[in-house]
Amino acid sequence: MNNKEFVPASLRAPVHVDFDSCIEHVDYNLEKLSELLTNEGRVSYFEVLNYIVPIITNICKIIEPPAKKQRANTFCIETRFDSCYEKDIEKLRYEWDRIRGNDIYGKLKDSRNKAAVHINNLHQGYKETQKLLVEEAIYLIKREECLRDLISEVKSLIHNTETSVKKKEDRPLNVDVISVKVGKKSE
Repeated sequence: MNNKEFVPASLRAPVHVDFDSCIEHVDYNLEKLSELLTNEGRVSYFEVLNYIVPIITNICKIIEPPAKKQRANTFCIETRFDSCYEKDIEKLRYEWDRIRGNDIYGKLKDSRNKAAVHINNLHQGYKETQKLLVEEAIYLIKREECLRDLISEVKSLIHNTETSVKKKEDRPLNVDVISVKVGKKSE
C-alpha cells in the first residue's frame, strides 16, 4: 500500500454516530462537573446544571425505552435490539436490564424526571428543583467511580449491540462502511 491509499486512524467513522455523540457528551460533562465540584471555590447552581443535566439526559436517552407511540422514530438501545442477531438478544437484554437495575442509573433516571420539571420554568418550585439537582450532582461525583463504571457498562452494551447488528447483517465485525459524497462547490 502506498501513502496515497493510506487512511489515518483519526478519519475512521464511529460505530454509530447517535450513540457515540451521546457518550462523548457524557464523558465531557462528567470531566467538567468533576473539576467544578472538586474545586474549593464557590460553585453556582447554574454551572452545575449545565453539566449534570446533559449527563442525565444522554444516559437515559440511550437506555430508557421510548413510549410506544414514539418507538418508530426514537433511537435507543432497546429499539436497536430489533436489528440484532437473534441468538444475542437474550444476552443483550440481560446486560440492558442489569444497567437499568443499577442504583446509580436509578438515581440518574430520578434526576431526569426532576430535570424535566426544572426545564419547565412555569413550575413554581423550579429553584427547589435546581437545588435538588445540584445535591444529586454532588452525590454522583462522590460516587464518581460507580458512575464511570456505569458509563463503561453502557459503552460495552453499545459495542455489543452494534456487533450483533453487524452479525445479523452478515457484515465483517472489524469493518465499517461509510458513504461520503463529494461535490463541486457551486459559485
